[in-house]
Amino acid sequence: MAQKDVIQAPGDYILTGPLIVGTSGEMINVAQLLQEINIYQSIDTPYLSGSMLISDSAGVYEKLPIIGQERLIFSLTTPGADQNVDFRDYHAVIYNVERRMTTSNRQQSYLLNFTTIENVTNYRTKISKSFKGSIAAMVSEILVDSDMISTPKAVSIDPTQNMRKYVAPNLRPFQVINQLKEEAIDEKGQPHYLFYENPNGFFFRSLDSLIGEMGETSSVSKKEFKSQPPSDPRDIEDQLQTIQSFEILDSNNTFTNGRAGMFGSTLLQHDILNKSVSKYEHSYKETFTLRNSTNQNVGKYGPVYSDQKIDGKTINDYPHARMFVHPSGSSDLHHEGSSTSPEYNYTHNNAEIWLQESNARGLEREYFTIKLEVFGDTTIMCGDIINVTVPSNRPLDAAEGADAIDPILSGRYLVTSLQHKVVPSDAMHSMVITAMKDSVIQKLPEIPFQLPVPPQIGIVDLPTFDVPKFSRPKLPSFKFPKINFGSFFKL
Repeated sequence: MAQKDVIQAPGDYILTGPLIVGTSGEMINVAQLLQEINIYQSIDTPYLSGSMLISDSAGVYEKLPIIGQERLIFSLTTPGADQNVDFRDYHAVIYNVERRMTTSNRQQSYLLNFTTIENVTNYRTKISKSFKGSIAAMVSEILVDSDMISTPKAVSIDPTQNMRKYVAPNLRPFQVINQLKEEAIDEKGQPHYLFYENPNGFFFRSLDSLIGEMGETSSVSKKEFKSQPPSDPRDIEDQLQTIQSFEILDSNNTFTNGRAGMFGSTLLQHDILNKSVSKYEHSYKETFTLRNSTNQNVGKYGPVYSDQKIDGKTINDYPHARMFVHPSGSSDLHHEGSSTSPEYNYTHNNAEIWLQESNARGLEREYFTIKLEVFGDTTIMCGDIINVTVPSNRPLDAAEGADAIDPILSGRYLVTSLQHKVVPSDAMHSMVITAMKDSVIQKLPEIPFQLPVPPQIGIVDLPTFDVPKFSRPKLPSFKFPKINFGSFFKL
């Protein structure tokens, strides 16, 4: 563990604490007993969580005692970093003893699970309430209201379009927000909102705004990671950028994602007031050029699939691959009173704007993902943009040199989940980053070609056979005996 604010070697860290506060009020520093600590964050979860492995020969388990109701206070910082993972002001809550085992005479090891106070508040709270206004205003109220989550942390919310009415039917706060985010549309008309927490606070933001601004400005890349040895072993920053290992996770699954509607889908929307049906077809190719992409900063960028025609059609030309049927209420059903003021006009859920595009972008987040193992850095958080450089592994011309990169794997990625891992015995802080991208730095070529025409085999007529007719055997007849029940009814 580093003792100074200047990093000395890759994997250096400053760990303050950890302190465990028991229900008895006693506080114990377990830094000398700590074997490993893991901290998790993801753009799909509205809370931080983690685990802590303790090797205890001092009876801490009995002194506190540890019963799943303790507070945990600590902070993790990379030396010289201006951001950290800090549970000192906003404590973590130990909620579970996952394992407890004997490791030697009078020594035990146990694994403690912890999470944020807001996550505990969430499961203890139910909301039965009607809301009016924008979805952004509803989310803000749920997070800061003293009768709901009541978080003192920073909250970042992208504004949303349209005035809405919503009734929370006895649901937990995070459940309500997760339902609202499905229908949220930002001011630029882009759907697919994310609700998550990282060490900087709570975020309710559209995927589009995390990536860039109106297809022109890209969000700044937080850091670059390279899958190659450092050019200068004495350069600490160069070493911090080195990828220890990487793998591509279930990428380019065109079959599963095509069936789920990523490339094309159809929505049939039924207006329950006017008794009409509207049809909307969605094409991934058409919407790709209308929103932000991870690698839009490169002039020759393109989608992570080929728009090459095969058998006369591209992968986007199948709108019936996924069908949606969704009800709609005419705007006449969502007008309060006779006022014509904008604040009294409420719209239906606008499924034709968000449903298909949000579905496609959700699938897109899992379509091309990379998993990196790198040295720890507390400035990197879920929701950040990173740049990944992977050298090309094809045979290179003499003119290309060692700087040739893989145009498919290299580029800008959005961090979707992150794990910090600290092992004090090794004095090592490492990270496992999972990240996605929706575009490549060089558009895939579309060179016309024709596949060989398969031979046409006509319908084969099966030979007919005269099936002999067999007479149906005659079954023996059976008659039930006649029974007189009259004697049973005599008085």
